[in-house]
Amino acid sequence: MSGEFAQLVVDEAIFHLVPTRKRNDPTPAQVQLSETACTLSEDVRGKIQANFRAVLASHGRPVVEEFEAKKSTLPDRVYEYLVEQRALVDVSTDLAELLFDSQKPNSSPGLLLVASARLAGKRALLIVKLEQEGGFRAEEVLVDGKRTFDMSYFANLLMTEHNKIYKAALFCSDGVPEDGPIEGWTADKQLSGRMAQFWLRTFLGCRQKEDPKRLTQKFHEAAVDWVDKQVDDPEKSVEYLMAALVELRSNTVTLDPTSFAADHLDLTHQDSFLAYLASKGIPTTTFDKDIERVAPRLSELQIGFAGGISIIAPVRRVREDIKIVEHADGTSTVTVSGKITSTRSHYSARKPEALHSDGPAPRAELAG
Repeated sequence: MSGEFAQLVVDEAIFHLVPTRKRNDPTPAQVQLSETACTLSEDVRGKIQANFRAVLASHGRPVVEEFEAKKSTLPDRVYEYLVEQRALVDVSTDLAELLFDSQKPNSSPGLLLVASARLAGKRALLIVKLEQEGGFRAEEVLVDGKRTFDMSYFANLLMTEHNKIYKAALFCSDGVPEDGPIEGWTADKQLSGRMAQFWLRTFLGCRQKEDPKRLTQKFHEAAVDWVDKQVDDPEKSVEYLMAALVELRSNTVTLDPTSFAADHLDLTHQDSFLAYLASKGIPTTTFDKDIERVAPRLSELQIGFAGGISIIAPVRRVREDIKIVEHADGTSTVTVSGKITSTRSHYSARKPEALHSDGPAPRAELAG
């Protein structure tokens, strides 16, 4: 889907000023509402389209409405707009009031942009929250006698180097089933893919479509399976599996399979790897990483031989202590360097082979 974000087109836009909601304020602040859509020059349209396309492609996460435990009316408003029951201005007004009510007391003032859009030619609604900068002031203008704000203010605020804090959501008519939860995408640029809960649940009324723990587990299983089934070169197999384990063990909070493939796999293997992930329902774009379910499997690597021999080694020692030489007949010589410190029997869950082929097994002599 990240490729389709390049086809995001903004048609009309309206924005409202959402003030700080102060606790116990005797005179509550009021949302400054626009009464009509802003005038969009082609220059401004081009700037905001490019910005939102990039942010959704890099930080966007699939989300789905929390249908059973409804926490927000936003999905209802989105539905009404996408099925053409209500107009953009009316829906945007409701969303601005909802955002004001959803925010925590003393939160920073900001802007809410709501835009009619098209994604790959299909009707869509874009929702963006942006924090205000002290050096910028929104200028009120009249369009056909109705109050709105100068859209160049929003564009300048969006493009300033000082403002890196905004959140975006995109819903498309494709994600509106006849009976069931709506689906879309959201991005929290401030948290580089992670989601502020007030934005995701309280305001949008959604949850991430894929649980990061489950998605990370699926990636690990698919990567191991692909290496085992698709990579014939034993040395490459170890190299690729090592790379996957190191990537999962790293301190990064997200995982980008496409970047992983480009950084660690030969060009001839990259397409095969990404296609295999896609066949297992794993996105090839960035997703949030959570290794809770797979952490015990990331510390050691196992190399198995046709004769039943296995070598198990700590990941941190594999590159330094294990060398693999492949032979023309398909066999390999594996050299393990180090001091032998112990030898012991090993439990296996597999059905044991006959321990003795020549006569009955000897009895154990019991002392006592």
